[in-house]
Amino acid sequence: MFPYRVSPYLHIVENRLIPNVVQYGASHLLTGEVVELSERLRTLFSKLEVAKTLWLSEEDLNSQIAEDCRLRLLIEKEFLIPFHLDPLAPFVSGYVVRPVQNPALAYRAEDGRTFLVRTSMAQHEFSPAINALPTVIEESMSPIAARIFLQSDGTRTLAEIYELLDAGSSPNILEDKSFREALDFLTEHSRQLIKFAPRRENLEDPYQPFNIVPRNLYHSARWNAERNDSSQQTIKDFHIEGIEDASWEFDVIEPTINHALRFPSEPLGGLDYGSRFCLSTMKPEIFPSLSELNRIKILEVGGGTGTFARSFLEQASQLRASILKDASLSYHIMELSPALMENQRKLLAEGRHDVTHFQQDATEFNLPGHEFDLIISNEVIADFPVAAVRRAETEGQDGKWEGEGALYIEKYDLPVEDAPASFMVNAGAFQFLERAWQHLAPGGTLILTEYGGEHAYPALSFHLNHEEYSIHFGHVSACARKIGFNCRLLTLKDFLQVDTEVLMLNGKEEHILCLNHAFGKFREQSPYALISKKEFYERFQKILGQIDLVGFTFSPLRTGFHFGPNLSDFMALVMNKPY
Repeated sequence: MFPYRVSPYLHIVENRLIPNVVQYGASHLLTGEVVELSERLRTLFSKLEVAKTLWLSEEDLNSQIAEDCRLRLLIEKEFLIPFHLDPLAPFVSGYVVRPVQNPALAYRAEDGRTFLVRTSMAQHEFSPAINALPTVIEESMSPIAARIFLQSDGTRTLAEIYELLDAGSSPNILEDKSFREALDFLTEHSRQLIKFAPRRENLEDPYQPFNIVPRNLYHSARWNAERNDSSQQTIKDFHIEGIEDASWEFDVIEPTINHALRFPSEPLGGLDYGSRFCLSTMKPEIFPSLSELNRIKILEVGGGTGTFARSFLEQASQLRASILKDASLSYHIMELSPALMENQRKLLAEGRHDVTHFQQDATEFNLPGHEFDLIISNEVIADFPVAAVRRAETEGQDGKWEGEGALYIEKYDLPVEDAPASFMVNAGAFQFLERAWQHLAPGGTLILTEYGGEHAYPALSFHLNHEEYSIHFGHVSACARKIGFNCRLLTLKDFLQVDTEVLMLNGKEEHILCLNHAFGKFREQSPYALISKKEFYERFQKILGQIDLVGFTFSPLRTGFHFGPNLSDFMALVMNKPY
């Protein structure tokens, strides 16, 4: 029998993003490893808080209970450790890193002291109420803690850092009280400023355990309108009443690809998103009727803050003498949200763009007398309603489907050979395609972009403040073909020709929040947007040199750890209506 105890570096985290569900995990503060906690495991840890010791034989470790509790894994990952083992001892030879996903920064003040700028890593609240961003904490670090933090770039082990710093009088790192206190400060669960990697491999991968910061996940504010007879009505209500501030919605709540790339950006060849979208659209293989038109009538469905329309129109004006052959443009926006429509009008008025607005639900829109040559729905259709489908359980009904979504399978010949026993279909997207067909001129083009996949069934995005489902583009394409469209499915990366190898600033909203706290001392701010390494240094090089700022990192756009959603999750469906 061997005695084990719970490592003091074990910390319990919980996830409350899924309605009416609480998920628990055990995280290791030094490695970032997380093990999901079953009810049995939680009971075991609760008992160990009292008993302190768990006696295990080899026979115990081979038992079914041990397998159910994943005891070997817990020992392997240092969650359970031999009773007399110093919990830090296994990590002395580990490489010390600053977790990429931690937004904390350190800077040098004029008096030479090192200050930390951070937010709490104890928890993260999604969908915060307006002006309720996480609190930025600025605190000084002891000289030892500061030197450890600054040396934690993954090139040295803890033992090597200790030797380099000559931190204390003791030759034994485990017996140096001041060094241990500095480590406790750095690894405390609300800071998680350093972690340990077993090897100098994949150190720049933001999704390696040592680069993550496990913490409690909550919703701060969600749309709580009472559910009516259908999810469609609830979604309508959210867009009419739930969006209060356009900038807050897309800076903090639900950043889009367009919003993240609303400024000229290196991955788009120096263009912004709307401009690049315009160039990608005004091609004969995408918009075949373009060369025949003297006047191009465009409808954008869901206009966001208005930046897409502004950039699209400005780029189109530059193409009039060449690609557009002096054709005039008539631009229209269909928008359900009053707050977003107001923002669009203000923004477009500044550029003197003449745009007509319609306030309608896109899944039911009806514009008598209007026929468009080009309809664009960019990052919108995930907001449309879904319908549930389940496999029939009645005897003799093998292969049959039930539920409100079942009718769409038969109507549009949706492929369901790989379907699970129950799933959702993008019913609102199908309804929108029917309406778009009725309002599209012969030879016209409809372009949809959204996150999802060709074969992946719709999945609920739990982190948002409203219901939203990913798109099954295989189903949407099948629906479009059944209606009569000719279809072409591309990744959004390929449609826009994005250079995903460009190094971009790592991090989400919290990273920009901490940067802006540091930059604010110099009256500089970074917008909530994607920014490349080149652009970052061009803009902030002087400040960085003055305060020796440390903690920000960069990785290729393709890694996906940056402001806004992951580009690789998005697709573009191009549909042409035959003459």
